[in-house]
Amino acid sequence: MNYQEIYETYQDLKETLILKKDAIMKKNLEEINKTDEHCIVLCEKIAKFDIKNNQNNFTQEQKENLKNLGSEIKVIQENNEILIKHSLDVINGILSGILNIAQSDKCSYNSKGETKKDEESLNISSITEEA
Repeated sequence: MNYQEIYETYQDLKETLILKKDAIMKKNLEEINKTDEHCIVLCEKIAKFDIKNNQNNFTQEQKENLKNLGSEIKVIQENNEILIKHSLDVINGILSGILNIAQSDKCSYNSKGETKKDEESLNISSITEEA
């Protein structure tokens, strides 16, 4: 593998992760799925690179460029992970609210599905004493 091919693959990964960030922010699940699939392809390609043996052939500038690009990719990926975690927290909060509402409504019905009568409202002290 030559330097240009490695650099272009890493650059493509960076651009794909930026697209993924935009898709996460727009809540575009279809685009997120596409970017994930493309990231998998790129990561499989990167795994085949034998950079350790080729690093001796790279100039110091090329090594610095790859290192900087790798750092940028890492930051973008960390930001994407934070966005995804925040999205999951929001979804969990919404689902918890829905489940709490459903649970409280469930308590209003008996085993036959009939609305429970509020016995306390019928047990008013003045009515009980007069009866």
